[in-house]
Amino acid sequence: MQSTTKHNEDAHEAAMPMPSEETIDPLNLAKIVEARLRDSDATSSTQGPTMNFLPTNKGTQAADLATQKTAEYEEENVAIVDLARIMEARLQDSGLDQRENTTTSEGIKQRTCSGKLVDEEDNIAPKDRPQARSADNAIAQSEARERKHIKLVKTFLLIGVIVVLAVIVILIATLSSWKKTVETDMQSPPPTSAPTSYSEYWLSLFPETTISAILENTESPQSRAFEWLMEEIDILHNLTEERVVQRFTLATFYFANSEEQWLFSDNWLNHSVHECLWYSSLEDFYFIVEANIVFPLDHISPCEQDPAGYLEDGILYQGDGIIKHFWISFNDLMGSGIPPELYLLTELRSLALDGLNLTSTIPEELSSLPSLEYISMLSCGLYGSIPEVLGTSSRLGVVYFGFNSLTGTIPSSLFSLTESMRSFGLLENQLTGPFPTELGLLTNLLGIVFDGNLFTGTIPTELGQVSPLYSLDLSNLMLSGTIPAELAVLTDIAVLQLLNSGLLGTIPKWLGNMTMLDTLILADNSFTGIIPTELGLLTKLFSLWLGGNALSGTIPSELGTYEQMLALSLEINVLTGTIPTEFGQLTGVQQLFLHGNDLTGTVPLELGNVPFPPPYGQVLLHGNEDLFGVIPASLCSANNLTFDCSDLLCGCDWCNCSDIETSLILEGETTNDEDGQQLREANRTTEENQTST
Repeated sequence: MQSTTKHNEDAHEAAMPMPSEETIDPLNLAKIVEARLRDSDATSSTQGPTMNFLPTNKGTQAADLATQKTAEYEEENVAIVDLARIMEARLQDSGLDQRENTTTSEGIKQRTCSGKLVDEEDNIAPKDRPQARSADNAIAQSEARERKHIKLVKTFLLIGVIVVLAVIVILIATLSSWKKTVETDMQSPPPTSAPTSYSEYWLSLFPETTISAILENTESPQSRAFEWLMEEIDILHNLTEERVVQRFTLATFYFANSEEQWLFSDNWLNHSVHECLWYSSLEDFYFIVEANIVFPLDHISPCEQDPAGYLEDGILYQGDGIIKHFWISFNDLMGSGIPPELYLLTELRSLALDGLNLTSTIPEELSSLPSLEYISMLSCGLYGSIPEVLGTSSRLGVVYFGFNSLTGTIPSSLFSLTESMRSFGLLENQLTGPFPTELGLLTNLLGIVFDGNLFTGTIPTELGQVSPLYSLDLSNLMLSGTIPAELAVLTDIAVLQLLNSGLLGTIPKWLGNMTMLDTLILADNSFTGIIPTELGLLTKLFSLWLGGNALSGTIPSELGTYEQMLALSLEINVLTGTIPTEFGQLTGVQQLFLHGNDLTGTVPLELGNVPFPPPYGQVLLHGNEDLFGVIPASLCSANNLTFDCSDLLCGCDWCNCSDIETSLILEGETTNDEDGQQLREANRTTEENQTST
């Protein structure tokens, strides 16, 4: 019996090895441990009574052996219990995913464990086998329930994913359908039952201040412009939002400025005509050569290109149809001036509102136009000072505020535009202060026109640094001093006007090096000395004004070589000598002012070759008391001919020379009289010329 028990114990231990973490899941390990404990208790209870039937001496041995085995089993059971507790703790720390990942391996391991248990059943008493099977069944049922739970969770997760995908698909389909509906509505006229929705949509394109002006006052320019815009709502559906705002802006300006009095308003507010083809005075500016040097233009369209486009090498080039230049100058505009909506034209490069009766200060909002390069507001009734904020317009290059009532000084911010500034036009205002030397910082300047202000001081030498200078007009200022020699480097200058500026000294000879000059005006100053012959080198001159000074000496014959001369003014000086016969070569001259000098001799017959066509033809010879002879008959057709009709000088219908000769005889003048003889010879020559003609 002892040997049988020993065999069963060894077999039981062999059949139930200690589980390891590498082969058995913690949950199954705990359950196997529990089964081992039950088996151990069953074995101990079975062996106990059997040992009691052994003889005493063997019973003692058996008892010792039982005690030893019991101690071993107790130690083993304690270790197994501790291991089970550790595994149970690990099981609690692990998540559902760990249990799912081990489900498959559990089945394999359980089969392995089950196989061992089956083997062990051979060593279990028959009456305990049902209990072992019951434990196995409980374990199997628990595992089945767990697998079912996991499967159920997976099913719900799959259903959730499907529902989410379905919702996303429905949303996409709904948005696509809504977009198609909106596009269809935009392409077709709105239903007559709900036009307000479209009005609200167009209103939403404008700032709040404009919306308020539209809704609060039906007579406001904004409200009238919006009403006009809604007249042809079908057209709006084919326009971009930018062009809708553009049309509204132009219409607002039109209604704000006495639309009925415009001299020119071709195509304005014509729904069927692109706004780039509405009347603009830009075309007049486009053909002014000097202006285009300062602000070059490539096209006469306000949009810089015909909206219909143009063909070049078989390719159609079309513009974007956006207004870049807003020019409505000298069009008899009267009204409220510049509406704030004008600043919605954010791509404006130039703005010309000359002659618009604003009677206000310069709008600071001009600085909000980011692309603005050109401002011209001549004769607009502007007053106050030039706003400092204007210098923040980094692209600003041309400023014309002439013929207004501006006061104060030029803001320093404008002198910071060293790269962009190209032309300053501030003529005929009341700007004060010393003449700004900071102009020398604007080294890209092409034009400076400060005529008719109250600047004082001298012409700054710093202007010599502005080498590209094309036009310099410092007329009618309160300056002093001479023309600085530093200006001699301005060899590209074409217009130099220093009329009535308080200058003195002599006329510099180096002016003859400015061979690009076409206009030289030094009149009404205090220049002395002679007229430099070097001025004859200025072959491109068509206007030379030296009158109103204290110039002396004779008239250089070189002044008669100008082929393009239109106006030659030498009046009111102390010039002497005769009128150069070379003046007969000035066939294009229209104005010849020689009056108020001390000229002598006859009026050269060659001067009769100059047509002096009306209505500008003027020949002023009066104030030269020592001139004599007969005026060439062709000069009598000039629109304005003046000379001192006297005993020595006659001609034309209103100063008949025969009458003068008769009066001389009656007064006792003899034929030997030298002056009378000269008069008779001049008269006879003139009559012969007229007869041959």
